[in-house]
Amino acid sequence: MRSDNRGVARAWGYSQSASSHTGNYWTDGQKLYSYRLCIGDTASDGTKVLRDHTSGGNHPYHSHTTSCHVGYARAFADIID
Repeated sequence: MRSDNRGVARAWGYSQSASSHTGNYWTDGQKLYSYRLCIGDTASDGTKVLRDHTSGGNHPYHSHTTSCHVGYARAFADIID
């Protein structure tokens, strides 16, 4: 399903697949990607784990766009690492 960036994050939160209009932000419902970087996972119990790839986050900073993608997903993450 094509969606805006907020919709991609929401789809990941609800374990559904979605992709942005550019295809650079997408989810298969289990994993969440910014470009080719996996920024989110789903644990076997359904817990959503987001990797903080923002400036000052726990994981390496990649780009402003990836930071925005992380930001959209924060509302749907159970754990932010």
